[in-house]
Amino acid sequence: MIQKSISFLIKRSSMGIVWLFNCPEGCQHLLIQKKIKLHQINNIFITSLEIKNIAGMIGLLSSLSLNSRIHTLSIYGPQGLFQYLQLSRKYSQTTFKYKLNIYILKNGFIKINNLYDTYIYTRNISTNKLQCLILEEEKIGRFKPQKANIFQIKTGPWYGKLKSKYKLIGPDGCIITGKYFTNPYYLGFKITYLFHNYCFRNAIESTWTSNIIKKNNQITSIYLLC
Repeated sequence: MIQKSISFLIKRSSMGIVWLFNCPEGCQHLLIQKKIKLHQINNIFITSLEIKNIAGMIGLLSSLSLNSRIHTLSIYGPQGLFQYLQLSRKYSQTTFKYKLNIYILKNGFIKINNLYDTYIYTRNISTNKLQCLILEEEKIGRFKPQKANIFQIKTGPWYGKLKSKYKLIGPDGCIITGKYFTNPYYLGFKITYLFHNYCFRNAIESTWTSNIIKKNNQITSIYLLC
């Protein structure tokens, strides 16, 4: 019996992009249950080459070919992932009709888009099992229109400059500083996911100051595949 994989996906509601972490047995069935369309998957992260994490990957990649996928798919994983995919494609006689990018990771930083930073690191120096840390970039604070009205600043290009915390000189020579018209920057959320049962110091330290993310909020949806 295959031990249950710790797998989940993150969906950007506004962009329709899905990040899939591990492909357990029956992965496609689980995705259908969560009402996730296969063509939305843009990135797949494999944390280890244990059978519980990759049992459903070849089937998923084959289904994407049958669905006439045209977009590039990126797969991130530990050493040995490329060889595994080559052998699996050879013996299953499967061809991929889309562009497939494979990235071999050990310790490093991945810039997937302008909203999120992803850090990958090994559990310890003697293993290829990976841990994952996802950081959302900080956001500009809300603009204070009531304060702008006090200074008789009309709606227009000035609002955009003040939101970006520029310093402006008014017609009367008064210097207006944008930081006084916006709330402070606030940090985005931090996701730390420990995929393995036995944690090490670097894994525990990475969980400090992590936020608890509500499932299915308006911006990002997090689904556990189990």
